[in-house]
Amino acid sequence: MLAKHIVKQGLLLKNAGVLSRAAYHGSGIKTTMNDLPVPQGDWKEHHSRQNTKYNAVLFAGIAALVGTIAIAKTTGVIFLNFSPPQSLD
Repeated sequence: MLAKHIVKQGLLLKNAGVLSRAAYHGSGIKTTMNDLPVPQGDWKEHHSRQNTKYNAVLFAGIAALVGTIAIAKTTGVIFLNFSPPQSLD
């Protein structure tokens, strides 16, 4: 059983080396800097639009957190220990 496992791992390691080298041959397509995308438009406008969207998501997340804590507090699910308990039970 152990011998089979060792043999399998040995074969896997040998084949992995052959398979990884085979991926680099025969493609024939060379990529250059000309293949990269060219930035277009004003970066400041794009940044402002993205920042507005991210701020809206941030405020929605904060509102959801505050709302969840408020609902949990009013329903009695959690006790935030703002004051000593009324009884020891």
